[in-house]
This record gives sequence, structure tokens and C-alpha cells, in this order.
Amino acid sequence: MNRLRSGLTAIARVAALIGGLLLLVAVGVTCASVIRGLWGRPILGDSEVVEMCLGIAVALYLPWAEMKGSHVIVDVFTARLSPRGIAWLDAGMRGCVALVATVLAVQIADGAYGQWDRERATMFLELPYWWGYAGAALGLALWTVAAFFVAAERLQEARRAA
Repeated sequence: MNRLRSGLTAIARVAALIGGLLLLVAVGVTCASVIRGLWGRPILGDSEVVEMCLGIAVALYLPWAEMKGSHVIVDVFTARLSPRGIAWLDAGMRGCVALVATVLAVQIADGAYGQWDRERATMFLELPYWWGYAGAALGLALWTVAAFFVAAERLQEARRAA
């Protein structure tokens, strides 16, 4: 299980770094557009690039957050639970996260296919919409794998705590 965790963490890290690069592209385009806008020459289609980059970047960060346990956890309701109860609750909630990740990945992948099938493109740059959907679907698919892995880990921990 440790080798699998190491491999998934490495892949998730690469995905997050790619997401970071896309974020830098979005920041660069935004800065360039603002600077050019000062002289009355904004960049045509800047928002299209920014939207696509940010959508993909967010999806690419999720697997890394899952592998690192960086998602927000509210512990108000668990303050009085035993360590065993917390372990089982955490395993169940991680399973729920895995199911949500699966639904999102499937829906975004379906959206990518729909955009590809209809040959829809952005207004100014005519970038195919499916590029953004497909990039996000890849990130969400990796998040799904990571979420099921973490859920399985938490289930093992809960069984040991029992």
C-alpha cells in the first residue's frame, strides 16, 4: 500500500504542478491584458484563456489535496467521539468524497464529449470548449482514484482501531 501511495502522490504532485503552471498562464494573461488595456489595446479573448486555465487548474489541484489530507475537515461534531468512532466516521466520509469525485468526473467527461460532438468553440479565439472540459475531467478522474485510495486507507485504519 505504501508503494501505491508513493506513486499516486507523485502523480498528484505532477498534476498540481501543471495546475500551477496553468495558474501562472492565467495570471500572465490577466496582467498583460490590464497593461494593454491602459493604452486602449486589450487582448482579444483574454477571458477565454483565463477561464479555461483556471477551470483545469482547480481540477488538477484536487488529487494533491486528497493525497495530502488538505481538504477542510469540520470537527465540531466529533469532539466527543472516541478515536474508533472518528476513524469510522472519517472512513465513511472519505468514501462519500470518492463518490462525489466519481460523479463530477463522469459528468465533466460527458460534458467534454458533448462539447466535442457539437464542435462548440469560444467566441474570440475559437478554442474548442472540450479542451477545458477534458483537462478538468483528467484532473477529476485522478481525484477519483486518489479519493478511493484514501478511503480504502481510512477503512483499514478504522478496522485496526476496532
